[in-house]
Amino acid sequence: MHIQEILNAIYANHIYEYVVVDETYRVIEFSDKVFELCSQRAKECDNIDITDLVPELYGLETVLEEILKGQRHAFTIPYVQKSLHKDVYIHIHVHPGRRRPSADEQGRVYESMVVLFENVTDMAQTQQKLIQERNEKSLLLDDISQKNAQLKRFNEEMQEIVDEEIKKNMEKQKLVELQARHAQMGEMIGMITHQWKQPLNVISLIVNVLKLNLNKRTLSDDEVNKKLDDTLKQVRYMDQTVSDFQSFFNPSRERIYFNLYDSIKTIIDLVQFEYSHNHITLELHGNEKLLAYGYPNEFNQVVLTLLNNARDAYIENPQDDMRIFIDIKEDEGRPCVTVRDNAGGIREDVMEKIFDLYVTTKPKGSGIGLNIAKNMVENNMQGKLLVRNVDGGAEFTILLPALQETDTP
Repeated sequence: MHIQEILNAIYANHIYEYVVVDETYRVIEFSDKVFELCSQRAKECDNIDITDLVPELYGLETVLEEILKGQRHAFTIPYVQKSLHKDVYIHIHVHPGRRRPSADEQGRVYESMVVLFENVTDMAQTQQKLIQERNEKSLLLDDISQKNAQLKRFNEEMQEIVDEEIKKNMEKQKLVELQARHAQMGEMIGMITHQWKQPLNVISLIVNVLKLNLNKRTLSDDEVNKKLDDTLKQVRYMDQTVSDFQSFFNPSRERIYFNLYDSIKTIIDLVQFEYSHNHITLELHGNEKLLAYGYPNEFNQVVLTLLNNARDAYIENPQDDMRIFIDIKEDEGRPCVTVRDNAGGIREDVMEKIFDLYVTTKPKGSGIGLNIAKNMVENNMQGKLLVRNVDGGAEFTILLPALQETDTP
């Protein structure tokens, strides 16, 4: 066998240094470079106590005795740090040495021990680096965890603030809508007052004629009945006006199908007298059977806002022929209503923000009407409210969601 060659190869590449001690723990042999790992110089290592050379073995005499007696095969002291020239880490291994032919009086089986010094500096440094990296990673993870917890708390606090602001904005929006609703109601009451003047004058005239002729007894029964019928006709007209007004401002509680032409015709009937008084003509054209699905009263309020804006534009900028054109049609399957005037249009610097809250082109305008109209169309009815200048005036377009075949009533 190539025992010597194997030993030579091991010795040439070994990472071990050694010391051999006798049964009294005196050093009797050592490798050439063992002094690099111990505190004594090589020439001082001969015949000294092993605990002087390797103080880590101090107090372990009982264990050493067990090795000499064959009661322990070996033992190791791991990762001992030596710092002569630089930090060096070694494993100290103690093994039995030369065996006795027979046990001595103390029962020792071996007459020597071999102390091996295994240089594990690279391994120790690698492990230290791994431990350091693990600790740094652990600290980083802890830091990330703390940051995530802080971020979560921050997000929760911000969400509470956002929710509170949304709640405030919703309450503010409701208040603004209520104010606009009350303003519209006041304006409508004024229109109805004007509309009632004519039938009241007719009724007053009929009553006076009846009273005069009854005193003279010149009216026949048929003529009296005709005059009474005329009076009832005027009363019914006034009653219908009040009914339209009441239904117009009742809030819609659920989405329903409604006829666009009929809804807009009701609005025109309510405001016709006021607009005629200002020499403004309302023209309604288009599909008289087109249906929409949504909240009819909110739709009516949007149309009334657009009509009133056109009326106010004419009052501020009178024209020879003042007309408001209302057209009902389908646009790619979607119900579409346009309201157009020729009162000069909207200034370009205002056009982009015309739907913003408190933006107005009127000297005494509140700037809430178009904002509420857009909110009703786009948020409540899932439609679109658009505006553009065309033919010397402004054109507003209301686009409502298309009706599916399964949606038609």
